[in-house]
Amino acid sequence: MPSTYKPGDLVHIPQAVDLIYHLSNSDTKRQDAQLTIPLTVRTTEMPTVAIVKEINHYYVEIYCEGQTWSVKPENIYSLDGWSAR
Repeated sequence: MPSTYKPGDLVHIPQAVDLIYHLSNSDTKRQDAQLTIPLTVRTTEMPTVAIVKEINHYYVEIYCEGQTWSVKPENIYSLDGWSAR
C-alpha cells in the first residue's frame, strides 16, 4: 500500500470498485486488524472522489457520498498533491 495516503487526502475511486460498509469496533483501529462482517457492499457506478479517514494494513477507510466505507488500497489512486486539508 502506498505510504503516501494520510487522513484528509483526496483519492480517486474508479468505476466498478467494491466499497464495504461494516460496523466499527475497537479492533479495527489496530494496524493489523481485519474488518468485521460486512453489512453492505456497494460497487461504484462511476468514478468518484473520496476523503481518506483511516488506514490499516488491509483496507483504507474513506468518506464517500455521506458515508464511511472501507476499500482495498490497490483500488484507489492519489490525486497528486490535492488534499482536503
